[in-house]
Amino acid sequence: MVKATHPSFSGQHDYPPLPKALPEERRSRSGNPALPDGCYFIACGFSGLPPVFVGTLRVDSRSGELSASGDLYEAAGSENPEEPSLGEVPPPGSGVPIFPIPAYRYYLRVTGIAATESGGFTLSFEASRFLQQTVILLEGAMSSQWLPQGSFSAQMAPAAAPEGYPSPELFFTGDVAKEDNLTGTMLQIGWVSPHLRKAVIEIDRIPGVEVPLDNGAGLDWQAVFNGFGWDVTAALSDSDVKKYGKPMWTADEARAAMVARRDSSDLDAEWRYHVLVGENIFYKNSEQRGATYDESTRQGLFVSSHIVFSADDARWGPLRGKRAGESTLTFFRTAVHELGHAMGLGHDKTGFNFMRSTDEIARDAPADSPFPTNIVWSFAPEDGHRLRHWPDMVVRPGGTSLLNDNPAPLPD
Repeated sequence: MVKATHPSFSGQHDYPPLPKALPEERRSRSGNPALPDGCYFIACGFSGLPPVFVGTLRVDSRSGELSASGDLYEAAGSENPEEPSLGEVPPPGSGVPIFPIPAYRYYLRVTGIAATESGGFTLSFEASRFLQQTVILLEGAMSSQWLPQGSFSAQMAPAAAPEGYPSPELFFTGDVAKEDNLTGTMLQIGWVSPHLRKAVIEIDRIPGVEVPLDNGAGLDWQAVFNGFGWDVTAALSDSDVKKYGKPMWTADEARAAMVARRDSSDLDAEWRYHVLVGENIFYKNSEQRGATYDESTRQGLFVSSHIVFSADDARWGPLRGKRAGESTLTFFRTAVHELGHAMGLGHDKTGFNFMRSTDEIARDAPADSPFPTNIVWSFAPEDGHRLRHWPDMVVRPGGTSLLNDNPAPLPD
């Protein structure tokens, strides 16, 4: 378990560690991976009965190293005998599945994927049970929300896929063991998408402001997150958001606008982040270029179009004296930076990637690459790993809250 802190919060909690690089044992004799990259719908329970748990397994090697993780939710139909039995459960729709937040139960840290002679594989993983609330123990200490449940393995073999799987040859079933002892439970795994996760980014704005859709050089929301396995859709929505009083927004006003204007609010059915573009926001005692103001559910962020780069500060280079919205490069970068916070990421302390603050990127720009040409249009490799493999509850909107000193975990 990892003791982790968020740079903006003082609390400490233990979290399940992220997966480490796995040995390339997943390749069969044919040279093809027994478990190719992508998202898999998984179900677990007892043979001949509807599944007790359903969820996703993420397998990814685009970073150059193989890693995998998963999440399990309590199945809604586990007590309905008319539901399909384990091994015969179709995927819940097309693409990456989304499950309701209250049903979240386990984070799976995959520790091994080894191909077998039968054309299947052995899946090894550690499971951590998620508690919706931390537990205060008798001696006054606070327990983690993530309780280790031990090490497991499943001997997976190819099986006939139910209808609905886009690659039926990538469907497997097998028995689950805990520390070499069979548990009596069964697991099914079926490939459903080349993407690992799926989200919608809704953008609403006041009249007359710029819209952060891309960096002006061909990099848009989908391109940013596609490199990390996310299927992201940017939805340009309302352009007539208004507020009474001064142009300066407060966090409460931004939150009220989100509630009134968002196209969808069902975070159990969809991962939706809401971007509000206004002239400026006053947040945490100062004007901000951007802010993740909705710390309770992490679904709302604000981007300021009218905040001005100081004309007297040489580090801003060609942006001196300009409004934030006039620079397509930095305006889009600010929006991505704030979305990273909504996904649980903290500030980078080095480099020029998305999660470094704009002030520090400008301050530390080398002479041969002045700001804003020194901006790196990507998340740092460590943050990319987090976006792929953090537990759903840490990344998804409506999951864990930053208000309760319950930050995202750090990698081991």
